[in-house]
Amino acid sequence: MITGTSEGRPLRAGARKIKLWLFMVGSVSALFVMLLTSSFVAGTAFATPGAGVSQTPIASGALPEPIRVKFKQHGGAGDVMDVSHLSMLQITNVDVSNIAVVKNIVQPGGYFGWHQHSGPSWIVVTQGTLTFYDADDPTCAGYPVSAGKAYFDAGNHTHNARNETNQAAENYVVRMFPEGGAARIDMPAPDVCNF
Repeated sequence: MITGTSEGRPLRAGARKIKLWLFMVGSVSALFVMLLTSSFVAGTAFATPGAGVSQTPIASGALPEPIRVKFKQHGGAGDVMDVSHLSMLQITNVDVSNIAVVKNIVQPGGYFGWHQHSGPSWIVVTQGTLTFYDADDPTCAGYPVSAGKAYFDAGNHTHNARNETNQAAENYVVRMFPEGGAARIDMPAPDVCNF
C-alpha cells in the first residue's frame, strides 16, 4: 500500500475523491442530457404535423421595399372578401417583404395539421374540396371550400385544413410574409376538435 503523498494523505483516499468527483460530474451531465432531451421531446410532442400533403414551390420573390398590408373583417354589404366562416378574425397588419406561391396536393384523408403563418395567405382550391377549421371556433365546425372557390387565411390564428373526401384536393397559395417570416408555425391541437 502506498501511503505517502505530498500532503501526507494516502493516495487511495485521493483516488476515491477523484472517482467521486467523476461520478458526480457524470451524473450531472447525464441529468442535463435527460432534461434537454425530454424538453425537446415534450416540445415536439405538442406539434401537429400534417399527413398526406405534398407541396411544390412555384415561385417566390422579395419586394424592393416592404409594404404595409392590413386586412380586417368588414360587416355589411359590399364586403371584398367572405370571412364569415371565421369565428374570430384578428386584424392582420404586417410589413410584407416576400411573396411566395406554392401548390399543395392533399390526398383523401390528408390534413395540414394545426399551424399558423407569419403573414396572410390567399388560397385558391382548384380541385376537390378542403375543409378549413379554426381553433377559436368552440363548435369545431368546418368550412368547406370546393374547386373554384378561394379562402383567406389571416395567418395569425391557429387553423387546419383537411381533405374529408375520397378524391385528391389541390390548391394554390399566395403567401405574404415579413422578412424572415415562417411559412409554417406548428401549433398544438386545440381542445375544441377531436382530431
